[in-house]
Amino acid sequence: MTETIARRDDPAVPLLMPVLLSLVAGYLDSYTYLSLFGLFAAQVTGSFVIAGAEFVTSDYGIAGKLIAIAAFVIAAAATAAFCIAAREARVAALPWMLALETFLLAVFAAILVFGPEVRDAREWHGIVAGVFAAMAMGAQSVLVRLLMKGIPQTNVMTGNMTQLGIAATELIMARRRVDHSRHGEVAMRDFANARGRLVTVLAIAVGFLLGAAAGALAFATTDLHGVLAAVAIVGALTLWALLRQEG
Repeated sequence: MTETIARRDDPAVPLLMPVLLSLVAGYLDSYTYLSLFGLFAAQVTGSFVIAGAEFVTSDYGIAGKLIAIAAFVIAAAATAAFCIAAREARVAALPWMLALETFLLAVFAAILVFGPEVRDAREWHGIVAGVFAAMAMGAQSVLVRLLMKGIPQTNVMTGNMTQLGIAATELIMARRRVDHSRHGEVAMRDFANARGRLVTVLAIAVGFLLGAAAGALAFATTDLHGVLAAVAIVGALTLWALLRQEG
């Protein structure tokens, strides 16, 4: 119900926008995994698995991961509330939600770059950094789900891989209908729609993969300063969304 209400009148966004958000999610996941001892800020499933494994290994770093998971959920709930309130007030929500994500990412980056070195998963400043990273990804997950028509999740690739298989099958079946149908116009329209869905989910998945690789490379070459790139990208998307809205 909430998703339908929130999406009803939103214009479609250019595909490049969610692809860049997916790239940021992959980029951030690499950074949090490498700098915060196995925390996945975007792929919360990974943090669940590692937290579960740490029960067996008696690793006290589990507390930080559980706190980050809770922060993700809280940020998602707050972002959903903001989106619904903005819709009811007839205010453009997308620029504001992207600005919120930019702010959360900026705080995360500031803690890593300017704060003390995180040497252990139990250090409080590392846990706080993970909280802000998880909150940024919680906000992104909701803004994509509620404010971007026809766009799959940009930070949950398991479901997207399922959707990729479905979309590929739909495309093959649509192509067969084009070849055998007497109603060529309808069949071609169905084929074009199926192709569009496949391109969209594939672009999101590739964006995340490239982001994860780029994040790992940036961490290896620039250490913690490379995380500022994620802030810059989402900040630029915020300005883009604002200019589109005013246009």
